[in-house]
Amino acid sequence: MTNFYARHKSALDKLIFAAALVIFVYIFISYCFSLFAPFIAGFIFSIILEPLLRMLTKRFKMGRTAASVVCLVILMLSMGVLSATIVSKIFTEAKSFLYSVPSLMEDMQDVIEESKKNLSNILTLIPESMRDALSNPSLSLVPLVTSTLGAGVKSGSWNVVSNIPGIVVGFVLSIVSAFFFMKDRKQIFAFASEKSPKWLSERLALVRKGMAYALYGYFKAELIMMSITACIVIIGLLIIKYPYALFVGLLISVIDALPIFGSGMILWPWAIINFINGNYSTGIGLLLIYGVVLITRQTLEPRILGSQIGIHPLLTLMSMYIGLKLFGVLGIIIGPAIVITIKAIYESQAKVRQEVGIPAENA
Repeated sequence: MTNFYARHKSALDKLIFAAALVIFVYIFISYCFSLFAPFIAGFIFSIILEPLLRMLTKRFKMGRTAASVVCLVILMLSMGVLSATIVSKIFTEAKSFLYSVPSLMEDMQDVIEESKKNLSNILTLIPESMRDALSNPSLSLVPLVTSTLGAGVKSGSWNVVSNIPGIVVGFVLSIVSAFFFMKDRKQIFAFASEKSPKWLSERLALVRKGMAYALYGYFKAELIMMSITACIVIIGLLIIKYPYALFVGLLISVIDALPIFGSGMILWPWAIINFINGNYSTGIGLLLIYGVVLITRQTLEPRILGSQIGIHPLLTLMSMYIGLKLFGVLGIIIGPAIVITIKAIYESQAKVRQEVGIPAENA
């Protein structure tokens, strides 16, 4: 056993480190993430703002404290202006959409009535015993769906309202922690490096750059795909003269980014409803939009993901699905992040071997 470990020490150390990383992330996300979330967000803000901070300190000769304050003010103003613009437009379209709900409900009622007539004709072909069972009120889907949705909406609304104070406090802590991460960046990293074991600090120093680049590429790839999807859907809805193109287009782009759902979750039922109502041109238009989105995503996604993070799309999808199963919704991000980290570890080891002059076959 000792000889086996000695012969394969490098590969086994990598495997043990990768397994330990997955276990650590699982335990951290499951039990500790909520405690450190504001500070993690602050650290991410500090990384995003670091290039701007360096520019202010070098070009305008500002101290890190003043530059950190300026960066955070710019960040909050940018977020505020962008959010206000988008929310205002979405709110306008959502308000118009809500005003049209009564007419949509009337159309839906007509569809339901027509479906009930068709269902009644079908039921005449079913044996009487089965008709009695299906007509039993206790088996009706309507009360079940209504009660389920009612309870879900009620609990969901209460959770959102009750969490607002925590969200505000978390955001404030994120901004404050970002300020300290930016202001005392060198001291914090020096302290962490000093207190970490030598083998860990050396490895993390090599991994950090590769992981940061890969994570940036991953989020960039997702934003690119969401932007492309949103543009296609919005343009398509404008062509078919749908009045809420921006609101629905952005909504579909977000849903399309989720690996389990996709744009078809909205476009297919929407098209079917239009076909039932006799709006054939709108239904065909929605199907064409879905087709363009699907073909575009299938064509561009492998290239964009591959070019941005250097991982095969199949491995990315597998990591997102496994992450979703292990960590919930956050796993969609955590899964690929773990794969990227492991990839960075292997690449860092290759770099060390190259610098030291150790042949790859001895690793």
